[in-house]
Amino acid sequence: MPVATLRTGERRARVAQRVSAPGPGTADALVVEGLTCDIETRQGRIRPVEDVSFTLGHGRSLGIVGESGSGKSMLVRSIMGITPSTATVTGRVLLEDVDLRQLPRKERRRKLGAGISLIFQDPMSSLNPVVPIGRQITEGIRFHFGLNRDEARARAIDLLTQVGISEPEKRLRQYPHHLSGGMRQRVMIAAALGCDPKVLIADEATTALDVTVQKQILDLLKEIQEARKMSVIIISHDLGVVAGRTDDLVVMYAGQVVEKGPTKTLFKNNRHRYTAALLDAMPDLSGEPHQKLHTIAGSPPRPTKLGPGCRFARRCTAATDECREQVPALRSDDPGSETHLHRCIWPVDHRADQAVAAVPAAQPPDPKPTPNAGQP
Repeated sequence: MPVATLRTGERRARVAQRVSAPGPGTADALVVEGLTCDIETRQGRIRPVEDVSFTLGHGRSLGIVGESGSGKSMLVRSIMGITPSTATVTGRVLLEDVDLRQLPRKERRRKLGAGISLIFQDPMSSLNPVVPIGRQITEGIRFHFGLNRDEARARAIDLLTQVGISEPEKRLRQYPHHLSGGMRQRVMIAAALGCDPKVLIADEATTALDVTVQKQILDLLKEIQEARKMSVIIISHDLGVVAGRTDDLVVMYAGQVVEKGPTKTLFKNNRHRYTAALLDAMPDLSGEPHQKLHTIAGSPPRPTKLGPGCRFARRCTAATDECREQVPALRSDDPGSETHLHRCIWPVDHRADQAVAAVPAAQPPDPKPTPNAGQP
């Protein structure tokens, strides 16, 4: 056997073993603990991500929601290690009990590439416009698995077939501008699945698509997750995207986690005023036509002017002086339970609202008959 073939075979075996071997005590696929990101800018230091923690189990799905500027995308970049050069990141990112931030750069790159894949928001800007689709899919496969060109091409054809692209052999020779928006996003999904990731992160992956294609892509991600027993993180500003598609939910505002817990719990019994405002802002298709939509007054604070107290206090209708001065901690209303946490001094009380709604409205008293009524 030629030496080159032997080395190639050994390299593939080592890479496959390192990629597929689970870490010690792999209770969860991904654990983020106290992740904070500081960035030096011309206006001063900003903190787009502050003390974020969450746990993602094997085969489970997590939704991260919030308005634009809430820190969702920077949180993902901090996890992936692709923050700006002026950024300082602290905290822990454990992929199957292995702290990625403690690994040497080369080893971290290997572990991340095979363990976590990221689907960006706009496929047209994420795909290289002057490189054929096939090369963009096979590049990561060849790097991480050590496959030759023919083997990587065969795997790329299989991946395109899995994501529902017809004539995959033809598509490999085409460029991004030859494809529609939905097909480009499917190509991005195929490229992300190339190394069999344990965690797939979709960062606003359906924002640039129309509603019909958006549903197709979300359904495709769900099918792939169930087939591969893969963990998924869906980043979105649309609560309708994560409803029914995620097991747990994290709500972010101005770089902080303001509420987190099971998705069903946050939809039915949310506690933070910001979460309640986001839900109220969702259009109600069962309501009267042409009804006025609810909005959240104001806009998120600038990263350089956060100020003291609760960061949502300026826009909250229930805010008091205590909210504007005191920094609320992430806490649970149920002592001993850490599944549902919120960061609100005056949380929403749905039980009180339901009790008020259950009380029948007072009826006006019957008018007293007028004496001699009807008599001349």
